[in-house]
Amino acid sequence: MEDSDIKIFGQEKAKSRDDELGFIALMEEQRANGNIDEAIRLGDYLADIFLNEKDLLEHLSSILGTVDYPKEILYQIKILMFFSAEYTLNRILPNAIIKSTAINALYGNIKNGDLDFYTEFSDGAEYSFYYLAMRKESLSVITEIGKAFAMLCGKENEESYVELGKRLFNLISDEVEGIFDIFNFVI
Repeated sequence: MEDSDIKIFGQEKAKSRDDELGFIALMEEQRANGNIDEAIRLGDYLADIFLNEKDLLEHLSSILGTVDYPKEILYQIKILMFFSAEYTLNRILPNAIIKSTAINALYGNIKNGDLDFYTEFSDGAEYSFYYLAMRKESLSVITEIGKAFAMLCGKENEESYVELGKRLFNLISDEVEGIFDIFNFVI
């Protein structure tokens, strides 16, 4: 046995304690600078948009064209919208505390505002397909997202659904980025 094979448990405990203290300090900093409150407001704001289905579909149709789809397709549209919003929040928010706070506020409000959708959504596997699309080694992750959307709609051979998925992902990402800009996060 070599010296490098011997673990010193005291060092691991000290590192764990340092990590915990660092997390507490970051949490306090984010609370003090207002980022926690802003993250909650952002999640609440996005939930309000998603819960107002009538206005949301009108807004989407003004950009995407007709969104007069059967209930199953509208469900898949909503799932992709949530995935796109969550992905964008994870990409643009400054740290894990703020990311999880905003996303928890979003989903908490969806659960309180539309429990049936939330239950159906949280039991589904759709997110897994979008995560897999993100991880594929492809020149176009957006195309992979579109393909996953078309497949989940049962329209994998219809290019119009691939295009709809791509446009929807990009649209929601852009919209969430624009909404982020109206909040006062300290970066």
